[in-house]
Amino acid sequence: MTETVTSPPLGSEDGGRPLREWLARNRRENRVLWDDSTRACQVFGFAETQQMLRDPQTFSSDFGRLAPAPQGEAATAADGRPVPNLLEGHLSVTDPPRHSKLRKLVSQALTPRAVLGLESKITEITSGLLDAMAGQDEVDMVDGFFNPLPVTVIAELLGVPASDHAMFRSWADDLVSANHDADAVDAERLRVPERMNALLLQMQDYILDHAAHRRRAPADDVLSRLVAAEVDGERLSESEVFTITLMMLLAGHISTTLLLGNSLVRLDDNPAALAALRKDPAGVPGALEEVLRFSPPAPLAYRLTTRDTTLGGVDIPADVMVASWVLSANHDERQFPDPETFDITRSPNPHLSFGHGIHFCIGAPLGRMEARIALTMLLERCGELRFAEPPVPYTSPTVLGFKRMVLSGPVA
Repeated sequence: MTETVTSPPLGSEDGGRPLREWLARNRRENRVLWDDSTRACQVFGFAETQQMLRDPQTFSSDFGRLAPAPQGEAATAADGRPVPNLLEGHLSVTDPPRHSKLRKLVSQALTPRAVLGLESKITEITSGLLDAMAGQDEVDMVDGFFNPLPVTVIAELLGVPASDHAMFRSWADDLVSANHDADAVDAERLRVPERMNALLLQMQDYILDHAAHRRRAPADDVLSRLVAAEVDGERLSESEVFTITLMMLLAGHISTTLLLGNSLVRLDDNPAALAALRKDPAGVPGALEEVLRFSPPAPLAYRLTTRDTTLGGVDIPADVMVASWVLSANHDERQFPDPETFDITRSPNPHLSFGHGIHFCIGAPLGRMEARIALTMLLERCGELRFAEPPVPYTSPTVLGFKRMVLSGPVA
C-alpha cells in the first residue's frame, strides 16, 4: 500500500480544485488508507464509502466514546446551569435501535405534506429577498439571499416567528465556525468548545419556551407535531426536542446556503450549462444534483468502528474513527464516467451527498425544493451572473462552500 500525505488542502480554495486533486491521488493509490500515526482511517472510494454507510453495526454513528458528555466545570455555564448534551437525540450520531425510534418520531413531525405545503411560502420568501436586492449595483448573495432563505423557511416550518431569523442565522454561523480549525480526522471536532456554552443555553431556553407553548396550544407546525409525536408510548424528552430542533436549524440552514453558493460557482465556471438553464429552467433539478455530486457542502462523513473489520482490503481495528470522503466518492471513476466534467444532464447520478442507508438526510426533500425555487427565480431575475470579486471560501477541509459571494449587476 502506497503511503500518502494525510493532511488535505482547504476544502473550498480555488473552487475546491486542490482538494479534488489531492483526493484523486489518494483514490488512485489507496481506496482506503489506515494511518498508524494518528490511528485514523480515511476512505476515498465510492463502493467503500457506500459499504461503510450501509453497515451501522460495524461503522457506528454514536461518537459518545470519542466525545463524551462534558464533566465538571466544562459541563456547566458561567451561571452554573448544565450545558446541553448535543449528542443526545441527534439523529446523525445515534445507532439503532434508538436511531430507528427517533427517526420515526421526527418523521411524524416532518411529514411530506408539511414540506410540500411550504412551496408557495418558499416562493414568497425568495421573491421578497430578491426584491430587497433589486437595483443594487453589487449584492452579497450569501448575506442577502442564501443565508436568510433557509433560516426563514425553517422558522416557518417550526412555527417560530420569522422575525427571529437574524438571531437564528447568528446562532448557526457561530456554531458552524466553532470547529473550523480542527483537522479533518480529529475527534476534537465533535466537541462544542466551552466558549459556546452560554450560546447553547440561550438557544435551549428559546426553543424549549416555544415547545412548551406548543404543548399548551398546538398549531399546524413541525414543533407542535414534534412535542406530540409518539412511538410505542414514548415521546421525545425536552433535551431531545431541543437537539432535534437545533439539528433542523443548523443542518437545514448551512447545507442549503452552501449548495446555492456552490451552484453559482459551478455555473460561472460552466457558461454553457448556465445558458442551457436560462433557456430551459426545467433542467434546474438535474443541475442541482450535479452540483451536489461535484461540490457537496459536507465533503466528509464520519463513523466509529465497533469491531475489527476489513474495508476495501484494508484491516481496520475496533474503536477508531473512519473519515470517509464523500467528495472523493462522488468523483470516483469507477462509478461516474468522466467525473471531473460538470454535466447537468448526468443520469443516473447516485451521489452520496445526502448520505446513504439509515442516515440518509431526512431533510433532503426540503433542501432540494428550496434550492430549486431559489435558483430558478434567481436566474429569471438576474440578467447575468458576474462576480464583483472572487468568492470567499470557508477555510476548512470539512466544509465545502463560500461565506461571501458578491455579484455585480442589478437584480430585476
